[in-house]
Amino acid sequence: MRDLLLRLFPHRHPTGLVEIGAPGRESPVIVTGNYTLTVRRMKRALRGRDVHLLVADSGGINVWCAAGGGHFTHHDVVSVIRTSGISDLVDHRRVMLPQLGATGIERRYVADKTGWDPHWGPAHLEDLPHVLDRAGRVPVADRKVRFGLRDRAEMITVWALPMALIGGGIGLAFGGPAQAAAVALTMVAITCAVFALVGRVPLSGPGRFVTLGVVASVAVGGAWVAMEAVTTTFSSRDAVLLGVAATATAGLLAVDLPGTTPWYPSAMAKDAFTVELLSESCTGAADCVTVCPRGVLRMNGVIRKVEIVDPDSCIQCGACIVQCPENALRFRRADGRVVEPETIRTTRLNLLGSRTIEVSH
Repeated sequence: MRDLLLRLFPHRHPTGLVEIGAPGRESPVIVTGNYTLTVRRMKRALRGRDVHLLVADSGGINVWCAAGGGHFTHHDVVSVIRTSGISDLVDHRRVMLPQLGATGIERRYVADKTGWDPHWGPAHLEDLPHVLDRAGRVPVADRKVRFGLRDRAEMITVWALPMALIGGGIGLAFGGPAQAAAVALTMVAITCAVFALVGRVPLSGPGRFVTLGVVASVAVGGAWVAMEAVTTTFSSRDAVLLGVAATATAGLLAVDLPGTTPWYPSAMAKDAFTVELLSESCTGAADCVTVCPRGVLRMNGVIRKVEIVDPDSCIQCGACIVQCPENALRFRRADGRVVEPETIRTTRLNLLGSRTIEVSH
């Protein structure tokens, strides 16, 4: 529970080899980052199996965020393979990498530097058991990120508690217990509604402001009616307080929602991008298809080339561009300028959505 409530903050697990069960010389080798919550869940998901788990340094951040921000790269994977002693413990040289790390880990670099044969695992660690049962083959459905009821409930829990504390403090500072309860109720209600509505209403692009405005208005109205029913101390000044708190909550979620859900491109990015495929350069390696978390790409077996089949679902993570061996994919800005593959491979996003973090090769 502690790891869950603090999941928005870095939390480091020791790096190195973690043996799950009683792994032998033919047991699978799996890499993950050293985010404590991830390691704990890996152990739980793989309970009853024999696995060599390599915990690489991701800065104590979850795999996807760490890879996108330059904290989890191929260098970290190479390092843990070399320093863990795993080469002396197994007779094979196959290692499973986390698919959501594909934005920052170049699979071919790992192969070149270690002599191991890296392949991508599923998008969700909960799918690892049946992927292992399939000898490491990942079904198409397991490559896509989900945001189901459990995920929504977890994010509501993570966000609602600080929102309640902040809201309660604001209410006490500008009023009394009734105001504290009303502000906290409003902020929590907005948080619950937004995460419940992910994927069901517009929460990216300009449309998100309409959605969040409606949610905030309903939450304020509900809190006002509830407080009016139980106390007579509310005034027009309190209504303004509720409005300000609701606006701040909606604004914060509008900015950070892409960072806590898997379905939206960064709201902080300064430029809009679209992924572009140079069909004449595509050789049908399909590395891009195996790492796309939203099913944007598909292999056309007839012409032996990849196709973009769902461009609207692209979240601009860049994993497909990083992994393409022929540089057949790139980003194009809204103004027509091209962002070449080398730029995507050698830079990562900072917290403001700009590619200012450099990654060495």
